[in-house]
Amino acid sequence: MKQKRKVECPECEGKGAIPICPEPRYDEWEECPVCEGHGSWLEEYDPQDDKYLIDDEYLETMKRDIEDTLIEQVRKERII
Repeated sequence: MKQKRKVECPECEGKGAIPICPEPRYDEWEECPVCEGHGSWLEEYDPQDDKYLIDDEYLETMKRDIEDTLIEQVRKERII
């Protein structure tokens, strides 16, 4: 069963507009071309698809495992 979720625009960070004047003033803005000034949109998704997503904890675990394996390989190479 498909559901809808709100997706924040990555271009304007949900503001609906982007600055066209350089920092630090930011006094001139224009409508975001990605979200057309809405700041977000609704997107259909299937909750079953979420089981295929990799979460941050899993990525950190994979990263640590790879680093540990590389460190072990370097130590073995130094011994030989």
